[in-house]
Amino acid sequence: MAIEIDRTMYDCPLCYRPLKPPVLKCRAGHGACGSCAENHSRKCHLCADGGEYEHVHWLDPYVMAAKVRCPNEPFGCRTSVTYFLVEDHRLECPHAPCYCPEPGCTFPGSLPMLYDHLKVHHDWLVTSIAFDKKLDLEIDEAQRRHLLATKNGEHLFLLVITEVVGGGREVRLVHVCGKDAGPSGYWCKVWTNAPMDPGNGDRKPVLMLEDRARSCAVPSEEAAMEVGGRYLSVQLLDMHLRGGFALRVRITRYQLQTTDGASAPAYPVPAGAD
Repeated sequence: MAIEIDRTMYDCPLCYRPLKPPVLKCRAGHGACGSCAENHSRKCHLCADGGEYEHVHWLDPYVMAAKVRCPNEPFGCRTSVTYFLVEDHRLECPHAPCYCPEPGCTFPGSLPMLYDHLKVHHDWLVTSIAFDKKLDLEIDEAQRRHLLATKNGEHLFLLVITEVVGGGREVRLVHVCGKDAGPSGYWCKVWTNAPMDPGNGDRKPVLMLEDRARSCAVPSEEAAMEVGGRYLSVQLLDMHLRGGFALRVRITRYQLQTTDGASAPAYPVPAGAD
């Protein structure tokens, strides 16, 4: 049997934040959370005589037992959280939404929701990628972004191609996620072959970036620049005569800690370019 109670009954009447133990009241029945009581020197500001706040021990279990659904329930979270801990949970919730970067669009959603939204409503270029598998791409001269998605959009990565002075490009890869990856990480390898080098037996030098993929909640060039990290520099001489260049991408998922709690390498052992 469920009992419905107005959630505001569990809010502090002074700061309007969720009550958490210790819960205090004055003799007239005016309540306060511990922080507000201390801020008022444990004197009730509503009572003319400034009655003292006292800890009401029997209220603490009720406050600790009050649970609400996670605010990210629309995005896939099925957790019930103690009411006064809901903001702490929100900061760590793996279902925190991502946001559409298109001007004027305020769409929030889970990764699969954002994947469908960008593909259907904004006609974004999306290519499927699998972990630990090489992906070959042709980057057009005018292309500035390319969304990479695992099956059903469960994981999203954004390639950002920025034009620099002199006509070259900077290529960045970021992991799209409402919060940081936590115990998991993503190691990316992005590389391209420069034109034939007569001074090196007509071999094609390999330009390569290997780095941990940073996370951002908004798949945009601005967000990718803000989270930092390394980038692949492709000079104008490294590009096709018609413009653009070939790009290869491999993304590896790894754990930051082993099952026994010991520290694991910060990245997988890199393999050579294919």
